[in-house]
Amino acid sequence: MANRGDSAAIAGDIAEEFHRRAAEHGSGRARLWYRLFVLRSLPSFVRHTVSWSLTMFKNYLTIALRVMRRHKAFTFINLAGLAVGMACSVMIGLYIVHESGFDRFHEKAPRIFRVYADIRDDDGDFVGAWTPPPLAKALLQDFPEVEEAARYSAWPREWLMTARGKSFIEGGITFADASFFRMFSYPFIFGDAATALEEPGTIVLSRRVAEKYFGHDDPVGQTMTIKDIGRDYRVTGVIEDPPPTSHFRFDIVASLVSTRQSAETRWSGNSYFTYVLLREGASAAALEAKLPDFTRRRYGPQFFEDTGVRYEDYYAKGDRRFGFRLEPLTEIHLGARVKDTLSLKGNAAHLRLLSAVAFFILLIAAINFMNLATARFAHRSREVGVRKVLGSERRQLVVQFLGESLLMSVLALVMAVGVMAVVLPAFGRLAGRPLAFGDIFSGGFPFLLAGVALAVGLAAGSYPALFLSSFAPQATIKGRWAARGKGHARLRRGLVLVQFAVGFAVLFGTGVIARQMRFLGSRDLGFDKEHVVVIGRANALGAAAEAFEGELLSHPEVLNISRSESLPGRHFDDNGHVLEGALATDERALMTTYVDDRFADLLGLKLAEGRFFRRDVGTDATSAVVINRTAARELGLAEPVGKRFHKQYGGAKEGEFVTIIGVLEDFHIASLHTGVRPMILRPLSPAEWRLTSVKVRAEGLARTLALIERTWKKFTSGQPFQYSFLDRDFGALYDAERRAGKIFSAFSALAVLVACLGLYGLVSFSAERRTREIGIRKTLGASVGSLAGLLSREVITLVGIAAVVASPPAFFLARQWLRDFAYRAPIRPWMFAATAAAVLAVAFLSVAYRAIKAAAANPVETLRNE
Repeated sequence: MANRGDSAAIAGDIAEEFHRRAAEHGSGRARLWYRLFVLRSLPSFVRHTVSWSLTMFKNYLTIALRVMRRHKAFTFINLAGLAVGMACSVMIGLYIVHESGFDRFHEKAPRIFRVYADIRDDDGDFVGAWTPPPLAKALLQDFPEVEEAARYSAWPREWLMTARGKSFIEGGITFADASFFRMFSYPFIFGDAATALEEPGTIVLSRRVAEKYFGHDDPVGQTMTIKDIGRDYRVTGVIEDPPPTSHFRFDIVASLVSTRQSAETRWSGNSYFTYVLLREGASAAALEAKLPDFTRRRYGPQFFEDTGVRYEDYYAKGDRRFGFRLEPLTEIHLGARVKDTLSLKGNAAHLRLLSAVAFFILLIAAINFMNLATARFAHRSREVGVRKVLGSERRQLVVQFLGESLLMSVLALVMAVGVMAVVLPAFGRLAGRPLAFGDIFSGGFPFLLAGVALAVGLAAGSYPALFLSSFAPQATIKGRWAARGKGHARLRRGLVLVQFAVGFAVLFGTGVIARQMRFLGSRDLGFDKEHVVVIGRANALGAAAEAFEGELLSHPEVLNISRSESLPGRHFDDNGHVLEGALATDERALMTTYVDDRFADLLGLKLAEGRFFRRDVGTDATSAVVINRTAARELGLAEPVGKRFHKQYGGAKEGEFVTIIGVLEDFHIASLHTGVRPMILRPLSPAEWRLTSVKVRAEGLARTLALIERTWKKFTSGQPFQYSFLDRDFGALYDAERRAGKIFSAFSALAVLVACLGLYGLVSFSAERRTREIGIRKTLGASVGSLAGLLSREVITLVGIAAVVASPPAFFLARQWLRDFAYRAPIRPWMFAATAAAVLAVAFLSVAYRAIKAAAANPVETLRNE
């Protein structure tokens, strides 16, 4: 059998031959003979070296497997800790990669930017993605560095579509310029991307929608009808379904040129999302630097026409500003500053926190490995001593223990992959993202997995390897290793302290999130959202609306019915209003919606003064408005009832007026991330009617819904019935926070669980190091309880210290997270105490079994073994 000595002998022969040739023929010819000899001897040298390496590897592997088999419980705990840590970190990594990868699939993504409005005036700041209709065309005309510009319009409503006798409600209909598909990479199955939306009345479908209406046939040239606007569209293309990593959410894109609004030339309205594609080599920063002058030239005349004030004079005062800026396409999803309604945006702060959680869970798992490996040292100290006596070098021992660590890491990785196969789909549903098990084998994740296993194996095994191999053989054989090991006790305590400081902070943060969610759910919103059924596309009733409502109200299950353009929890327009007698530049932005006379009664809104709309007052339908207290306060109206606004939005030209007839107590229309906004309610007309709200009794809800659906189909000739519940619609505003809370809850529990494995290891180490002491104490009459307390006192103390150390940073991070809410549940001192008590209780339970087992051991056996 080849051994290391064979390889060394061959190397020695080569060196000896070189010196002999050098003495006989000189150094030049010696080098030639040396090369020839090396070439002749190299195959044998390589063969012997490889054989020796394989033999050593086999020996190391045999020893490692023998140790694992001998200590099954220890091996399982160690593998489980590493596997959980790896699985958690990789799943979080998948989620972070998904969130960070939005819109990167577009071929021209690095050159695409969204234009957004950055405004500050007397109403405050507005940073939003809605821009004026003529902006795209003006950018294309004024700047040669702009290769393409496209407008995109997404209306938050449902539409009734028909084709080939099939009818469906579609919520993903959007409108875009012809250049949209030239800029963005959506692969066409049928049709031409360059010309698909050039003509009026054209439409592009996703594969899913095309197959729903037309099966697998080529639908290009077929006609579809949007019944709600009574217009036919010709299908000019079919694209692959947009991937989930697109911030656009659409199934159907119609040509924007088909709409009347597309020809609008006024700069004073913000109604479109505008995107630009820069030419190769063009600088976005350079273009953005030119936009202030562009805004003055293009928007300035419109501003003067509307207000009679020069643009330069108004925006030169104070810190007012009005301009456009560029947002990179790939930063839209995680960008928090620019507001839009296109998709469910991500949260960069949550991703940073999750990254920290992933790192710390993996760190805790590695720390556990070190502590558990060290705890088992008593069983291998004599093995190390014997090996050293028989000639093993420290380097060989380090390689052996590092090899065992890497083997454990690889096995843990295999377990982690198994865990992810079971858990990842559920985690994807929890996160609200389409994460699949196959994702871990795509892109660079296989290399990442291998890197994680290697890094964890080396990092986690380095300390035990160096620690185990450092002792003199005499000390280990005679059992004096424990005294030397005391020098490392401080490090082990520090590692446990880090583990539970992290666990405390994560658990505390989870408690803060849960408490804030309960606070949001219990806070008085100023309106009654319970048992309100919201019917979408209610304007499809048309002239039959009165009959529909009358028939429903004849049933005792239905308490009230109201029509409106919007409802709390949905989109409200932000429109400028000017009071009578004020300057046009004194325009104030008020959240606006249109409602009927039963709106306040159905939602339980309270009047502060004046009255609400009434059907028997004819002028209410055309010239009355109602505001809220916040609007009255911000407008400086001590007696608002009777005051008048100019009827048209913006401007202060002579003309018709609307009169304030009432003031409502404040109520929330948006999430509690923001405070109550100034609001104005206007009388509803058929043009603004979108929703019908039905207040029902709590009892027999399923029966009532069936009644409403039957009545709906009766008066709409069988059109699809779509409904939701107002309380659920409003609750959906906090879906992102709820998901974050659930994710943090799950991973904080896992972090504490993995940390408890480390405590088990520390107690095991302490029990084995103090075996003789325990035996003597028990012989002298010590009780099991006192001995268990002796063993667990140290780790419980460490956990208590960790809670104290982690409290300030946990408080700071929680305060930072709560800053996103205008209304916050306060952080109380008892929350720190409760979290510390929970961590201490879990820690005690994790060490109690091991401590009691060690204390209950027969002292005769322990002393005999010692």
